[in-house]
Amino acid sequence: MEENQEVFLSMKNEIEKQSQREVDAIMAEVKKMEEEAYSSMRAEAKKDADLRLKQELDEMQSESAAEISESHVERQKKLINKRDEYVATIFKNAREELVAFTKTPEYKEFMVNKAKKLAGDYMPHSVIYVKEEDLGLADDLKAAYGDAEVKVGDITIGGLIVENTESSIVHNETLEFALKNQKEWFNQHSGLIINK
Repeated sequence: MEENQEVFLSMKNEIEKQSQREVDAIMAEVKKMEEEAYSSMRAEAKKDADLRLKQELDEMQSESAAEISESHVERQKKLINKRDEYVATIFKNAREELVAFTKTPEYKEFMVNKAKKLAGDYMPHSVIYVKEEDLGLADDLKAAYGDAEVKVGDITIGGLIVENTESSIVHNETLEFALKNQKEWFNQHSGLIINK
């Protein structure tokens, strides 16, 4: 019996050892699976964190670009407004100087010379338009241009307009027309261009 007991104990020990090896193998497999799962979760968490970081950086860059663009637009508006103020002041002063010129003795000579210049293209049946204050120059203008009727026209600063009633050809020699042309020229050639 003792021998049976020894065999039994030996078998029991062998079974226990075998069971322990299987338990150890299972535990090792479980540990390996836990490590792989943990590693996978850590990689997924890092991927999510990197993606969130990239999204936040992109959003910050986008907001920064929008702020810079908005700032640039505001600066452009201020520069354009300042340029427009300068141009308005320059041409307001020029207009005032032209109005002052119409009150000088040289203005009569200016008007007569304009009529003489247009007489080179003399057209019968013409009307010379002047501002109301210049009607006193009618005889001088007729003498310089030739036979023409002198009437009040829509002229605010000074100068004259000659219109042929037959052909509808119009020569505009008004100071406001010249000022308008100078303003257009000035805007194109002044160098006061705002680059975007």
